[in-house]
Amino acid sequence: MTHIPSFDLKLRGGVTAGQEWIHDGEAPIAHLEHATVEQPEQNLRYFNKNPRPVVLRSLSLAPGQQALVDGVQLYWVLGSDIITSDLLKVEVEGRGSDHLTLTIVTADPGGVATSRRMIDVTYDADNGSYVYDFTCHLTLHSPQTFDPPDLEALTFEYSDPWFTDIPAPTVAFDGAWTSKGYDRLLARAEDGSAWQMPLNHLATDLPRPEGFAADSYFALADADDDVPSPAFQFVGASAPRTRVGVCNWGYDIHLASRYDRDDLYKDICERFRVRLCPTSVVQSMRAQAPAPPAVLYGEFDELPAYARQSSFAIGQRLNEAIGEPGPWPWLPSGGGADWCHDVGKADTHSLKIERQTPGVSLWSMNREGEGAFTQRWRQTTGIRVQIWVRTQALVGRGACLSLRWIIFNVPERYPVQVSQYVTGDTDWTRLTLQMDGPPPADASAVEISLRHDGVGCSWFDDIDVEVLS
Repeated sequence: MTHIPSFDLKLRGGVTAGQEWIHDGEAPIAHLEHATVEQPEQNLRYFNKNPRPVVLRSLSLAPGQQALVDGVQLYWVLGSDIITSDLLKVEVEGRGSDHLTLTIVTADPGGVATSRRMIDVTYDADNGSYVYDFTCHLTLHSPQTFDPPDLEALTFEYSDPWFTDIPAPTVAFDGAWTSKGYDRLLARAEDGSAWQMPLNHLATDLPRPEGFAADSYFALADADDDVPSPAFQFVGASAPRTRVGVCNWGYDIHLASRYDRDDLYKDICERFRVRLCPTSVVQSMRAQAPAPPAVLYGEFDELPAYARQSSFAIGQRLNEAIGEPGPWPWLPSGGGADWCHDVGKADTHSLKIERQTPGVSLWSMNREGEGAFTQRWRQTTGIRVQIWVRTQALVGRGACLSLRWIIFNVPERYPVQVSQYVTGDTDWTRLTLQMDGPPPADASAVEISLRHDGVGCSWFDDIDVEVLS
């Protein structure tokens, strides 16, 4: 039976000034949100610059289907500090019909620009998809603000949407969500070629299209069409202007367009849709997209994957999807770091550091915590880490384990805490370090580092990370 939609914007009860939801009949399908965002999301998604962002949240893309797109920002970012963040009004047309239009007007606090964003909500019966069509008007009241001498071009971000339940949890834990098998992003460039990026936190710097084919899709997909593909469709002239940046933290999609000087003195308008990508389009892009090229971190194209209990035997290739859980890798810094496959405590794997000159080198992982897609922290949450270290002719301060609370996107201000140091020639020695709660209110995660300070060799193995509560 053909679905016949009846759209409306409704205020839901239960609390004072209840939530506003787009409905299809009695079913809520998208949440129009204008609310204070707490930490760590405020820092990580909004960079502490938009306390009450205007966002369309929890977008269902088909009748009876759970949300596949978790958020679409409804404002412009015009440089780092000019954001059309103040909500002025919301207009609604087409209540109770098959075509609902919302007009959301926002402005920056300083009066530089006004945004008028229209969202047309319809239903594509041929593909069984709701279609959210965003027309993003921008009026610059002071274009001179962005027109200094020698300007050739500039870029404005018109949205930064993100998918539901993506990325996968960094580690396995009770009550975790599932990423449903999604493992790649697909798109079609302006020249018609297909492109793909595996869901891997270190693959987000792969070369991306410099523009997109008109009305083409930027889709989240799996390997074999077991799940529907949510997509952003770049409409008409907006497609070749659009540049996409994929965030390595949460795979959110920064949508930005380029403008020259003359564009600043005209009405600026970009258009995109959020909808399901037709299966035939997904199959075509997946079949035609070349395999991703190698991704290097320093000299490594594969790095050891983080797990709370690990002998460092399992790695992740940086140009392949990381699966579920979706761990971050251990990262080397300072020189002399090696993923060793011929020395270990119980097997032949370990993390090695060898320095010929005085100084510090590290293996570190800073994505353990609620700001990095693990379970929630409570006031009693702490962390205990145990690891084994072996040293050879190590002269200097020695080898140790270190921990610190960290905050992404801002200068760090919490101290590095260290275990005892091990020097000289030693057999495997256990190091233990614990940080008790409560975590600092603005902290995002814990950084775990295997620290080598001096000349000589050290091997670290068999880590055990315990989240305390």
